[in-house]
Amino acid sequence: MSLSQHRLYIIKALLSHTWLSFRRAHFFSKGLAIKVVMLFAGAILIWSLYLGGLLMPALLAEVFPDKQALPAFFSLLIPILLADLLLRLFMQKLPRQDVRSYLTLPVSRSLVADLILLRSFPCIYNFYLLPLVLPFYLNVCEPGAQLWLAFAGTLMLIVINHSITIWIKSQSSPALARSVALVLIGVIAFAGASFYRAEILELSARLGTELISGNPYVFLAGSAVFATLLMLSKKALLVSFYQWTDAGQRKGSAESSRVEKWLAAVPVWGLYWELEWRLLIRNKRSSAGFRQWPLVIPAFPLLLYLLPPQGITEYVYVMIMIAGGYGFFHLQYVFSWESRFFDMLAAKNADIRIFIQSKYYFYCLLALLKLIPMLILLYFAAPRLLLPMAGMFLYVTGPVFAFLFYTGVGNSTRIDPDKKQVFNVEGSSGNLFITIIAVMFSITPLVILAYLLPMQMEYAIFAVTATTGIAFLLTHRKWIRAVSGKMEKRKYHNLSKYREK
Repeated sequence: MSLSQHRLYIIKALLSHTWLSFRRAHFFSKGLAIKVVMLFAGAILIWSLYLGGLLMPALLAEVFPDKQALPAFFSLLIPILLADLLLRLFMQKLPRQDVRSYLTLPVSRSLVADLILLRSFPCIYNFYLLPLVLPFYLNVCEPGAQLWLAFAGTLMLIVINHSITIWIKSQSSPALARSVALVLIGVIAFAGASFYRAEILELSARLGTELISGNPYVFLAGSAVFATLLMLSKKALLVSFYQWTDAGQRKGSAESSRVEKWLAAVPVWGLYWELEWRLLIRNKRSSAGFRQWPLVIPAFPLLLYLLPPQGITEYVYVMIMIAGGYGFFHLQYVFSWESRFFDMLAAKNADIRIFIQSKYYFYCLLALLKLIPMLILLYFAAPRLLLPMAGMFLYVTGPVFAFLFYTGVGNSTRIDPDKKQVFNVEGSSGNLFITIIAVMFSITPLVILAYLLPMQMEYAIFAVTATTGIAFLLTHRKWIRAVSGKMEKRKYHNLSKYREK
């Protein structure tokens, strides 16, 4: 077999393994119901983006009344690209795990690096904007050259963002590289929003105009940036390959940290709080979201500051996700994370009620610590939402947390805490999907009631949400007793599910 034939054989084998890895993914082992639910949710998201693209000309006319739709959209091109890059830095991953086994085999490292770069392209982050921009371009661009140039220019900018992300994630110290990139993006966003807004919008509009006019220098420059970043990414991959193996990696210290010692010193609840803290920061799945959550504190007020003034009700569904802090997302799997220590708690003579009560206090405290700085920023960025956010905090930490705790007993299953956080359907179910839908729509009756109250909307929203939340907070011992009773009845059933893996 010649060298070229051998190389072709290796390429075919690697691509075959990639396909088998995809076919054997966890999603395909799920039941039919959760597959239908997940596909339905994906279809709804794509349809929503498509409708957003159709409505975008009207929305842009409200924001930029003195501009046509296409120039107005191009004015937002740089902010959209920065937001896309920020999303990628947090969520887009390199297929590292799937190539570790090849590092000990007689396979060219250059070929493995090429495979990683090739596999990184067919990811959702390179396609999720297309259902939004395609219907918009079809409506506002002239048929022919302008339409194709707009589409080609958008694809070029998307793959440039992709190559920047891959270059950062392929470094020997990706966490440090990502931190530097985040600081740069934050400085650019803050300076642009505060001091150079008009200049950035003008530069963004000019970039879009050059793209649809077919300026060859812009496309050549973009192609050169893309090719250069790919070469740098491949070079970085070849250097960092052997740091991907588990051998030699620094593990978390078994010694308690200062925060854990403070938590453990709290009477009654302290030992459970220490376990909960370790569960959050020492596992890959939970720590990825928990460490990113502080970014929401400045991001939401900044978004409100940049957007044109609107009513209160437009933000209630966003506030219900934000007001409860990380607990809103984590408590969807409230009893699914204890797979490492639940056996110990169940085997000992531990009070399940105290265990659940301490967990509730812990996530209420986390939500409060997040709420205080956010309210301070809202006071300057969007004071009209100050009281509604405070009321929503009481509502989420009251009835919403109670609902998640009670339903979580039946939804619990063992989850591998060392698996990735995003696009991981492990532990998902149709019941859990319905639970979250119910939580999101539970605020609708309160919004209707607020409309009927003879006061301004911000005061009315605060009144109904705060009253409901305080009622559940004052009676939390009663509903926690109901949750613990349900857990006692299902304890051994849940233990058998925890031991499935």
